[in-house]
Order: sequence, then structure tokens, then C-alpha cells
Amino acid sequence: MDDFVGQNAVFSPLVQIASTEADLPATLAQALHGMGLRLAHTQFGAGMNEPHLSPAPDLLIMTCPSLDDVARLTRLAQDAARIHCPVILSASLAMLDNLPETLWASCHAILIDPDSADYAASISVALSSRPGILSDVSRDVDAARLQRLADEVGRIARTLANLSAQAPLSDPSLGDVRPSFLGEPAGTDSPPSAREIRGLIRMRRLRDRFFDPGLFADPAWDMLLDLMAARLERVQVAVSSLCIASAVPPTTALRWIRMMTENGLFERVSDPVDGRRVFIRLSDAAADAMTRYLGSVRSAQERLI
Repeated sequence: MDDFVGQNAVFSPLVQIASTEADLPATLAQALHGMGLRLAHTQFGAGMNEPHLSPAPDLLIMTCPSLDDVARLTRLAQDAARIHCPVILSASLAMLDNLPETLWASCHAILIDPDSADYAASISVALSSRPGILSDVSRDVDAARLQRLADEVGRIARTLANLSAQAPLSDPSLGDVRPSFLGEPAGTDSPPSAREIRGLIRMRRLRDRFFDPGLFADPAWDMLLDLMAARLERVQVAVSSLCIASAVPPTTALRWIRMMTENGLFERVSDPVDGRRVFIRLSDAAADAMTRYLGSVRSAQERLI
């Protein structure tokens, strides 16, 4: 393991890089230049020892050039997760479908053929999101003060609520606003077909022939449509395929997939035949919402692109 010490070595975060290259990858070195980080470079590969963590790293960055390295990198990422060390993995789009679920779960971010900007942004986010270990006792006083303020505000709110409930209205024509019921549009019980949804996707892509595609970047909706069509067609969607369907760079698509998964819209499922492959599908709640929404649009005789 080779150590590279940046500026302010005593206080700077320690970033460990695990790669098969003897030198740091050029794009990674460019991203790290001038960030004032302490670096530890671990080389691994055929005929070399199992990679291991340096003492208490603040961030682990792994590059995965081939499938032969997936197993050892998975073990290294799991070791990092046990000490709450965020992990960034760099891989190619071709390898994306062969990353096991355990590796997905251990990674803070997965970058696909990243440039220096992707690395820099991911490093900044990962380091800023890592939970602190030390506690500042001076903050305890502030916390107690905030709690007393919250209790006082709650007491005032309850008092005002009681007073408003007891006070009669001066004008009998006035009253509280009562929620109204908005009925479901007719025809929502007839779900759209996969052919209709594929038609919507083609119409969305048609815009790219006449305008800059960046004007209409909407990866969340593009992925929802693609997964809904796949659900109706009863086919599985690989991660790489969903990245392509999103019409944004793969690294951006992966961030959206992670966010949509965390919010319960997507589910990651392992291939029962090949455990190394991971598929993405709509959750039942998301599929039900898409069915009702698209049915409502069709019943209103509107066309959505």
C-alpha cells in the first residue's frame, strides 16, 4: 500500500483508492488534485494479496475493470460498510448488470466511466454525508435550549387552538373550509397497454431529433414509463437497459435509480438464475399509481409525451 499525503495531513480526510493499476487512474488523480486529501493507494489483481482497508479511512474508492475483481471488491466494500465508511465504485456500463446485490447495497455511489467532475462531485457528497464520530459538548446546551423553545411553541399552539375552537363566529355565514371529494375520472379501470406506453416513449424520443435532448431531460418519468411497459410485457429490465432508457448519462441515471429505490418506487431484484445480475422493477404501489394515472389521461382523451 502506497501512501500519498496531501495538505493539512493531520486534519484532512483519508481517502483509500483500491485499483488494479500501479498508478492512480488519470481522471481520479485529476479530481483529487488540490483537494487537500490524504490518499492511500492499494493495488490488487491476479497473483496479489487480498486488498484490505487502511486504518480508519474516511472514504473508499474502488475501480472494477473486470468481472474477476468483483468478489474481492465486494468483500472490501462490506468491510468498509461495517465501519460506516462510504464507498464509491467506478465501473463500465458493460459490467453494470454483473454487480451483485451485496455490492450495490454497500456502495454510496456507483460511477459509470466517470470523468474528473463525476469523481470530484461524488467525493464531496460522500465525505459531507458521513456521520460524525466526535460530539461537541457545547452543542448540548443549544439542543436543550431548542427543546425548551419547541415545547413553548407547542404550548402556545395548543392554547390558540383551544381559544379558536371555543370562540363563536361573528358571522353565521362563515365556516371552516371543508375538504371536497374529487372523484376518480371515468375509465381508469381500463389499464393502458404496453404498446401505448411504448408509443409514448417513442414520441418523447422524437423530440430529440428537433431540439437539444438536454432541454427535456426527465429520467424519472422515462424510467417509470419503461418499467411500466416492461411490467405489462412481463419482461425483466437490467440496470444497464434502464440507464439507456433514461436518456441521461449512466452515472446520472444510477443516482436517480438509487433515489427512486430509496423512495419505494423501484425495487432491485437478483436474477434467480445468475445471482450476479440485478434487475430493476416497479414496486406494486408505483405500478398501481402509473396504471391509474395513465388510465385517467386516456379517459380524458389527452395525449401525454
